[in-house]
Amino acid sequence: MEWSGAKRFVIVLLIVLNVVLAGLNINQKQDSTMTSAQEKAIFEVLSENGITMYTDLRIDAKPMYRLEAKVPTYTKEDLEASIFNGEKTRVSLGTQLVYKTDTKLLTLEGDKGTFTDKSIEKGLKVLTKAEATKIAEHKMEEMKRIFGEYALSYVARGEDSWRVDFTMIHRDELIFSNKFSFFVSDEGIYQFDFTYCEITGISQEKKDICLTDEALMTFMREWKKRDGENDAAIQKLELGYDLMEQGSAVAGTGLYLEPCYRIYLMEESEPYLVNAYTCQIVKKNVK
Repeated sequence: MEWSGAKRFVIVLLIVLNVVLAGLNINQKQDSTMTSAQEKAIFEVLSENGITMYTDLRIDAKPMYRLEAKVPTYTKEDLEASIFNGEKTRVSLGTQLVYKTDTKLLTLEGDKGTFTDKSIEKGLKVLTKAEATKIAEHKMEEMKRIFGEYALSYVARGEDSWRVDFTMIHRDELIFSNKFSFFVSDEGIYQFDFTYCEITGISQEKKDICLTDEALMTFMREWKKRDGENDAAIQKLELGYDLMEQGSAVAGTGLYLEPCYRIYLMEESEPYLVNAYTCQIVKKNVK
């Protein structure tokens, strides 16, 4: 009889515990998602300060890990197969690592790289946006074995070429610091630039991040510092990871990527970056 009563007590206790945990999970989810009132308020505040929104703000600001990374090492064979279309290269060592053929040149330094093909002339007359994107996507697919999965993030027409940008996707998260920019003329890809760090692990525990409206307020304060600027139009806002270290990454050193919001303006090709842990502007990305 006593054992039967003890079992009933344990069962009731477990049920109560599950209800409490479910309630905590619901509250946490509500706390990490903007309400309709918050969304309306941030639209109004931004509008009053000359900033118009043309994007959805429904980003779930759930706690996120910090990522660990390192400067990658490549084999000559992999680079020749993926970047040089199987052509053999000559290698020069120094502060930069240089691979080259008679017409093609790949320069690597830390987490950065630049490839140029002198046989491809600049110039843009007939190539469409869709055609340029398809050419860049094909090259990105060829390099997938070395650099992983990437998603199209930006396409713009320049004077001599289309610029087509890609951002890495790692376990369903955007890695802003791992990116490729292709420059495609009527004749093909004459240059692409990239930054890439190998993701090696995650931190031991997740940390809370700021909500979307808080990140936008940080951006607004930064924007208002720019005297004499015209009104701003935000066309895209994304949450992902970016490298916090400034300057060039050095081989052999530990690198860390933290959650960040990227805010893209219609008037500018490079986004504003807000650290989602601290809700502070980190840097304005410029090439």
